[in-house]
Amino acid sequence: MKNTNKDYEKMEELYELYEQKVYYVAHSILNNVQQAEDTVQETFITLYQHLEKICGLDTQELKRYILRIAKNKAIDSYRKNKRRDIFLEEYHRETAGVADENIEKWEQSFMTEAQIDTLLTTLKDSYKQVFKYKVFYDLTYREISKLTGITEVNVRKQFERARKRVLNIIGGRQYDEIEELKKNG
Repeated sequence: MKNTNKDYEKMEELYELYEQKVYYVAHSILNNVQQAEDTVQETFITLYQHLEKICGLDTQELKRYILRIAKNKAIDSYRKNKRRDIFLEEYHRETAGVADENIEKWEQSFMTEAQIDTLLTTLKDSYKQVFKYKVFYDLTYREISKLTGITEVNVRKQFERARKRVLNIIGGRQYDEIEELKKNG
């Protein structure tokens, strides 16, 4: 398309005649000043891109064409807003749930860790350390091995022994220790 002075003059004329009408249509759909202004801008950009097509229209056809473009642009924006609102609502719902879940897990793990500390007093320090790395920090045997300087096989054995000991205590074989847990927890 040629960019001539006639094109600019035509666009200025259309803008002066229809800008307020386009704004009114957009604002009536969107109920938002900034989005209505954006719709006006998008409408006139579209008109400029189709300037050759609109030159052959009479005044009534031109008015209907321009307002239909404005209405369609506003509806598109409205739909985008709805999708964005739904997305944000779902996101907030999910993140709130995840945050609540994480806080709950943290509280449980905090209490559990304090109770486990009491349980683990009967274990060797290395067993206690391996058990805590595995259970509370969810480290792999390899990662624990690197941290402690113990071979991976020994880490695995120490964890299994510590776990069996804790399960025996929790399982009721050592009732006195569980009562002490309740006092401390």
